[in-house]
Amino acid sequence: MTVTNSEQSEKALKEALEEVDNPLMIETAPERTRENRTPGFARMRTDWHGPDHEIIQNIMGTIERRILENFSDAYALMNEVYDAVRDPACDSNGEVLKDHYGFIVWARNPMGAPYEDFTKLTSRQKEDFMFKITTRIFEWQQRAADAWAEAMFAKAQWEEAFSNGFDSPAGRLTVDDRTQKGRLYSREERYFAVFLSAYSRKADAIVRSMELLGQRIKDSLG
Repeated sequence: MTVTNSEQSEKALKEALEEVDNPLMIETAPERTRENRTPGFARMRTDWHGPDHEIIQNIMGTIERRILENFSDAYALMNEVYDAVRDPACDSNGEVLKDHYGFIVWARNPMGAPYEDFTKLTSRQKEDFMFKITTRIFEWQQRAADAWAEAMFAKAQWEEAFSNGFDSPAGRLTVDDRTQKGRLYSREERYFAVFLSAYSRKADAIVRSMELLGQRIKDSLG
């Protein structure tokens, strides 16, 4: 049975998409591998190399700023809760510390966990927080759904760019050669799709966290 170019492209794309979720395996020099009883140590990394660290920090910072912009009311509400149950961290002059976004820095114990006392919350405060969460969850869910849709459109764009690169004429190439060509042709779209997927996951996490907080507050009122 003859395999068409379209079928080859779809198969190559499927394999490329699956590789995104697979752990990266890097082959080392045979001499180095033979020196280790456990070759996995030769492949292990604990941080980003050189300028890659700065790049990933910039990317994560961009995602964080976008989340803060689109879910600013969720962060504001969480800080209302924190203000009621936590103590602010202060400098040597007694001034309250704030982070680079202007949010209060909260005092933490030696283990790094914030000091919290939820018994400070009154019934009236709990009801206020619960109703705020309940009325705003609709908008948060819509924003998270928009983030998911944007990520799906980016994924579709990546798939189309891969297929265009795979199918573009370039002499007599093997399927593997065409697959590599498709990857190179679509690498910008791929990174953008990953970026939007990360943003979408953080948006979902905010919605889930706020839903859980609202439920816990409701339970405590019962």
